[in-house]
Amino acid sequence: MNGASLRRIARRSLLLISATLLTTAPMAYAEHQQIIDVHRHAAWPHTSDRNNFRANVIKAMDRNNISVAVLSISSTDQIERWVKRYPGRFIAGPMLPCPENSGHPRFHCFESNRGLPELDWLERQIKAGHVGVLHEMMFNYDGSAPADEKVQPYWALAAEYDIPVGVHTESGPPPGGGLRSDPKCCPNYNGDMGNPELLRPVLQTYPGLRIWLQHVGSDGPGSGFWDETLALLADYQNVYLDLTITNSVLPADQHEEALRQLINAGFGDRIMFGTDNIPADTILKRYEAIEWLTPTQRAAILHGNAERFFRLPPQ
Repeated sequence: MNGASLRRIARRSLLLISATLLTTAPMAYAEHQQIIDVHRHAAWPHTSDRNNFRANVIKAMDRNNISVAVLSISSTDQIERWVKRYPGRFIAGPMLPCPENSGHPRFHCFESNRGLPELDWLERQIKAGHVGVLHEMMFNYDGSAPADEKVQPYWALAAEYDIPVGVHTESGPPPGGGLRSDPKCCPNYNGDMGNPELLRPVLQTYPGLRIWLQHVGSDGPGSGFWDETLALLADYQNVYLDLTITNSVLPADQHEEALRQLINAGFGDRIMFGTDNIPADTILKRYEAIEWLTPTQRAAILHGNAERFFRLPPQ
């Protein structure tokens, strides 16, 4: 995203907050401080904007003081319907490779190019400041690895324009969950492709590339790719993460323990708040209830780490 676009986001979305708010109680902090949601999705192309979906997203963001959301788009026209319609509220980027179906439509998005956005279109949108990320990279749904030849041009484009990339890590969702609740979805699904270790060849080729691990690679300590996640974070300072699904759908104590271990391991400055379209109210209440989280740690998770990672002006 170019400098003008970031300044526009700062002017229209981020409010200057007195430093005294950092010493208030968690509930008061959440009521006043602006928040950045690093993991949100637009609707699928075939669902369009049913039930005022976009307007309700904006209302929910305003209600929860979410100033900016990082939005995964699934069709070219969503630039017009989201980014241009609500200036400064979204940092948008295309999902890829899009999940394949065994029926019609063949792909959930970007069907005309077999589930991948056209490179020329993508580069134009990056140059225009309408696309600022790639998100969400769906390798487990596609059954392909991050080093697969078909996605190499997209890694190269992200590195060339220095835009962050969000990658779905974890072996889930399980059969019947998420997109897999559709029996036609994802005939090539391979949970092993959600292993963060598979990102190492990409990071070796593009060592400065900013990647955030979505779903933290695991349901929490002792499950999924937890150890692999910690190892990648230890080796690459430019790798961040969000705790989506763990922070909402899974039990609160499981989320809290994952958070505790990440902070104790020294990664508290790389945890970012995300919803994955789960109501933010639920997640924020969890953070407010964690008594051992300091105001500084909470501020870092809710906005500070994301400001640094996405290079947004500080609030």
